[in-house]
Formats: sequence, C-alpha cells, structure tokens
Amino acid sequence: MSSLPTPAASPAPAPTWGAPTTRTVGHPIDDAARDRRGADVALDHERLLALSAPAMEDLHRQLDSPTITVLLADSAGGVLRAIGARSGALATHARSAATPRTKAPAVPPGQLGIAVPILPPAGALLGFLDADAAPLEWLSHANALLHTAACLIEHRLIETEPQGFLLLRFHRYASVLGTPLEALVLFDAGGAVLLANHTARALLAPCAFGAGGAAACFATQWCGIVGYAALGLRQPFVLRDRRGGGFSAQASLRRHAS
Repeated sequence: MSSLPTPAASPAPAPTWGAPTTRTVGHPIDDAARDRRGADVALDHERLLALSAPAMEDLHRQLDSPTITVLLADSAGGVLRAIGARSGALATHARSAATPRTKAPAVPPGQLGIAVPILPPAGALLGFLDADAAPLEWLSHANALLHTAACLIEHRLIETEPQGFLLLRFHRYASVLGTPLEALVLFDAGGAVLLANHTARALLAPCAFGAGGAAACFATQWCGIVGYAALGLRQPFVLRDRRGGGFSAQASLRRHAS
C-alpha cells in the first residue's frame, strides 16, 4: 500500500499561540492570515471537537513529551481544544460553540510550533507547541505525525458531513479505497466541490477545486460519475483526470440525495 501523500501547501491563518522559533517544518503557526471566505461548507465546532478527539489524543501520546501541547483551532485562530503541558492555561481561553471567539494567550518567543490546515480554506488548524528546543530530526518525525493526524480528522469529517450530494473516493491504488489513505471529495448536485481532503488536493494538483469543480479536474463527465454512484456498485471504476491519468474510484450518493 502506498504511503500517505504529503499534503500540498495550503494557506492557513495564524492561531495566536505565540511566536515559534525559526526551526519549524510544515506550516509555521505565525504565517500571515489568509482570506478564508467563500467556503460552501462551514465546520460545526461540536462535530469537529468530537471527531478530532481520538486523533488529537493519539498524536499527543505519540509525540511523548511533557513539554508539548497539542492544539485544535478554528479558521480564525481561536483555540477550541488543547491537550498537554499548557492545556490548563489555554482551556480558560478556548472558544466554545456558544461563546464569542477568544484568542489564545501569547507564549514566550522561545517556543516552537507547527500547524497544518484541516479542510482549508474555512476549516480548522491542528498543531502543537513545544516549550523546549527539539532536534531537527525529531521535528521531521513530529511533522509527519501531525500530517497523519490531520488526514485522519479530515477523512472522518468528510465521511460524516451531513450536507452534499455525492461522495467520491479515488486513488492510484484500488486497495486504498475505503481507508484513510484514500482521496475524498464531496460534491453538490451541480458538481461543485464542497470539501476535499489533503490527499485529493495532492493527487490532483494543480487543479483548482474551487474554480470549476468536477469538470475542471476530471475528464470523466460529471453525469457519468453520478451514474456510477446511482448504480451503487462496489466494484471500482476508472476515473480520468485532465492530464490523461487514471484513478480507481468509487462514488456514492448521500442518503438524502438517493
């Protein structure tokens, strides 16, 4: 089975978790904020918190350091949950679904932080802060764990998203379908992309999902994809992209659409 693809770089706003050192990998958490308007599906914070909890707790366990805090933030940088060394301090500043957004307090500039986006541009951010300087080799390992956790959360969020018309699963390898390694895209009835995970964006790069939806990324016609979904076939079909490549794919209509 192929390894998890490295997510393509996606713009992400900066949670106010403090200024990290310059030795960061992935998405530095002090990047300038980007425009995150225009999303078709906004994440429900209660569902995000519930579905991200197992991956966050496992990430904290695997990072295995008393100086690390794993954080989940909304798209504007408001901390939703913190696990670890600073969880007590940050918990009082965390934003609940029913209270106004509160930024996390600043931390000393000597700390290091890494963050990656979850379902950009209007999703969330998963990251961690480390109060101690860490070897670069460890940071590379930690970054890989962070990306894997983010991919697991994205996969679960898309699979359980109540909105949408058609869910498309695809990959170079048919054996990956149905696992967290697969590419997932949720479409509306017109073929516009509502949600797409890291793997889908990486496999189809540089396709701009927001520009033309299914027609912009796939040579297989949208009506054909809908037809496969309506048949409810378990056998994968061949999905063609605009570069002439092919994927093994499965498509399904959401319950309210079938």
